[in-house]
Amino acid sequence: MKKFIALSAIAAVVTTGFASEADIKAELEQLKKEIQELKKAQAGVNLKALKKQLQEVKAHDAGDNIKWNVDFRTAYDVIGYKTVNGNSSWNRIFTNRLWLGMAYAPKNNIVFKGLISYYKAYGQMTNTLGANFNYFDWIVNETPNPNGELRIKEAYWLYFGESLFGADIPWTASLGRRPATDGLLASYREDQNPKSPLGHIINTEFDGASFKFNLENVTDISGMYFKLCMGRGMTNANIRYASIKPGFVYGVSNQLVVGGNGTEYTEVPDYDSTDLFGFIFVPYDDGQYSVHTTAFKAWNLPGIVLDRTAPMVDTDLDGTLDSYQGNFRQVGNLYGAAISFLAQGIGDGINDTLDETNAFISFAASKTDPKSGNAMLGSTEKKTGTSVYVGANWPCMLIDDARIGVEYNHGTKYWRSFTYAEDTLAGSKLATRGDAYEVWLTKELIGRTLTAQIRYTYMNYKYTGSNGFFADGGAPIEVDSTDGKAVDALDKAQDIRFYIRYRY
Repeated sequence: MKKFIALSAIAAVVTTGFASEADIKAELEQLKKEIQELKKAQAGVNLKALKKQLQEVKAHDAGDNIKWNVDFRTAYDVIGYKTVNGNSSWNRIFTNRLWLGMAYAPKNNIVFKGLISYYKAYGQMTNTLGANFNYFDWIVNETPNPNGELRIKEAYWLYFGESLFGADIPWTASLGRRPATDGLLASYREDQNPKSPLGHIINTEFDGASFKFNLENVTDISGMYFKLCMGRGMTNANIRYASIKPGFVYGVSNQLVVGGNGTEYTEVPDYDSTDLFGFIFVPYDDGQYSVHTTAFKAWNLPGIVLDRTAPMVDTDLDGTLDSYQGNFRQVGNLYGAAISFLAQGIGDGINDTLDETNAFISFAASKTDPKSGNAMLGSTEKKTGTSVYVGANWPCMLIDDARIGVEYNHGTKYWRSFTYAEDTLAGSKLATRGDAYEVWLTKELIGRTLTAQIRYTYMNYKYTGSNGFFADGGAPIEVDSTDGKAVDALDKAQDIRFYIRYRY
């Protein structure tokens, strides 16, 4: 329309030399009339309606699609173990890890997020119990498999509320397979944004829900929030067709045992669901200094209970009877708590390095609660364990676009964390009953799109069972003791990792 008005004005000027004064006045009056009509039409435009129409178009053409991202990592790990009697073993392993992230927002206050995971060692692994040749690595992607191998690491909905019952408390509700690994503090070594739980004490995948309440507006305390978390680690429901049981014995029989009355997904006898309920409370976070706390209770935790009334068996087939048979049982409950202090930048403008330095110290505790005379961590009594975790990371002054990190953690005799999903192939360093040291360097090769890391982790065990579960498998035996030497307990573990990672 502006173009039209300009052309009209030019035409009026050009024709000035040929028209009479009356004609010029008439044309100017006509132009004024047209401009007034345009202004009137513009004033009548319903901007709110236009904005709504634009949002509908965006929702249809942009928001109504799943957005994908890629995180692909190739890693090379050198893993070493040494037992208390001096036996050692080393191995080298290549792995590929692919995360396909997805997100979809049908409304401004609702978001779906998911993460498909593929994590595999290079080549066929020798110990694939029950897999037979159908899962042989050479043909697995061209073979119809009886079980689905597509793994969903995360899949959940997020709802954003602006106020809670009229109070100025923004809140979120989330339901699904929640992001529960690589939480704050552990996120630094993994070079990624922190997820929900404190990485010091929880680093395990869960199906569950969370509800977060931002208390900053009503308390006027920077960054304060409270978050309820709940998850189910194991259900006590039977599988479909549970009454059909395999009776296959190679060379002897190949039959199925069929029984039951046709009911499905009923309770498995003598088992309860394994649940966790807890909270995360951040009393202060100004973006530089922050305090993070968490506490939880987990019910009906499982583990292997040794049957010491039965004869010992030769587990490694070396001709020596070395262990009792074990049964999978639920043995009791566990309480856990942690408090962490984090500085994202030290001081205010002292120098560039301190401005970009992250430092933290964290303390955590766990306490067992055996049920019905069961033994948890090898004891029928309640046992408390503690852990200290400190670390720092800063920009490397010798290499551009690189960061260095150092970490240390110490766990006591009965320390038990939920860090089974920690990505250290030699075992969870944060579960260590003893001392663990780690140093890493992460380098940006093409910004954050292509990065590389070299990391060294060293674990010096004081007690056995660091990576065990909650029954006899997690019982602590002093490594450097007569009993420890009798079972040739694991004394030290090391993991040297180098990876290249692509993210887009």
